[in-house]
Amino acid sequence: MTVEERTAALQRFRDGHERVLIATNVMARGIDVEQVTVVVNYDLPINVETKEVDYETYLHRIGRTGRFGKEGLAINFVDSNRTMGFIKDLEKHFGRKISKLDATDIDEIEKINQE
Repeated sequence: MTVEERTAALQRFRDGHERVLIATNVMARGIDVEQVTVVVNYDLPINVETKEVDYETYLHRIGRTGRFGKEGLAINFVDSNRTMGFIKDLEKHFGRKISKLDATDIDEIEKINQE
């Protein structure tokens, strides 16, 4: 996308005309939108040199939700034991439990959004 197209897409998202915004790490760091309630990590941010979780980038990503004193939800897709190990690293680093959801149980997923 051109700079103008990205700016227009972000403005449509801010104005509520778009409900989903897919962003790179760079763009995600610059997003400050009050109504963001869910962030989905398709891939966890990994430091290319150390091959470990990039904690700062992860925090910036999930920090887009739950801002301004509101509740938020961060969802991480897990596709392997390696990724699950990264989730455990995140829990240890931040001292917060990351709950596992059964992706085949839609009732469980909907319940999380209602809490």
